[in-house]
Amino acid sequence: MFMRKYILFIVVITMIACSTATVKEKEDPFAQDNKKFLEEKSGTELFRVLITPDSYQVVQLKYHDKITRNNDESGDKYILEEVAQYNQIDEAREGIVTVWLFPDSGAIMKIRPTQLTFLVELDNLIVQDLQRWTFSFPEKTIEPTKFDVKYRIVLRKKLSDEEIMQQIREKIKDKTQ
Repeated sequence: MFMRKYILFIVVITMIACSTATVKEKEDPFAQDNKKFLEEKSGTELFRVLITPDSYQVVQLKYHDKITRNNDESGDKYILEEVAQYNQIDEAREGIVTVWLFPDSGAIMKIRPTQLTFLVELDNLIVQDLQRWTFSFPEKTIEPTKFDVKYRIVLRKKLSDEEIMQQIREKIKDKTQ
């Protein structure tokens, strides 16, 4: 009799413990840094761009009444697709690019990386991304004509090591044929 009550007690406690336990989802180790990157207002750059595997976000830090970036959703999606091919490691990289505009039209005159991400492919993608940007000038004066854009690109490993190696083998095979 005592043994039955004891076993019943253990079963009830176990059921309560199992029903109240929550399974914690795997946290994104970059989430806090990404949020800080977008919210921090102390930078000298005009725009900040955060590219993650599933989003493209642009934040303007100053000159809100003088210049705005024109929306380009299809271009944003294209850059996301281009960055996706490098999702073979868990890594976050930041880089800064200086942009000069023509003072008469506001079109991009020159783009120069000033702080590299140290991944050549990502640095090239950043320049390629900026080349498609266009701007509006509400006050009809082109100001500023020189500014910085800070990028943060977050790569997430989505494939197993074996799948990555298989892709590399296929690329090498295609190049040798």
